[in-house]
Amino acid sequence: MQRTVVLTDREQISPAQAALDGRARFEQWVALYQPRVARLAQRLLGWRADVDDVVQDVFLAALSHAESFRGESSPWTWLAAITINRCRRQQRRTMLWRKVAGWFGARDAAPAADEQIQEGEVNRRVRACVFALPEKEREVVVLYYLEQFSAAEIGRMLGVSVNVVDVRLHRARAKLKRDLAEWRWQ
Repeated sequence: MQRTVVLTDREQISPAQAALDGRARFEQWVALYQPRVARLAQRLLGWRADVDDVVQDVFLAALSHAESFRGESSPWTWLAAITINRCRRQQRRTMLWRKVAGWFGARDAAPAADEQIQEGEVNRRVRACVFALPEKEREVVVLYYLEQFSAAEIGRMLGVSVNVVDVRLHRARAKLKRDLAEWRWQ
């Protein structure tokens, strides 16, 4: 009888080790991180349906590039960086598709059923304001406030200095404060 090993985030097992230990071990590693990757992708993409595709891309990339994990950060930080890059790529594809569709007069498909669920007006407005931020500012807001990474970790993930992260956070907070204040008084 094969014993099932349950991973915890504290074990900090590398993706390369999980891949080398076999399919079951890698599947456990994916199961450990999949909800976090999905949540981050959902927040970066604005709660759209593209999330499942991005999550799958993230884990395929993690498996194919597992040997590149150097252990200088946690596996979650490494996966978060991959997720950011995959979300950026998905957003570029979406923008290109909309541009091409616009040339041919195509219209967007009807919203997904889950997007039609009633949400509180405040939550909806905050999400809209966060999503309206420029991509680089939205990334740091999501990583800092929602995923609770430190400015230093975000800097390493994005390949920028801590000062750049702080400036982006400052600008994003100012825009959010302005946009939410305008909405409140409408």
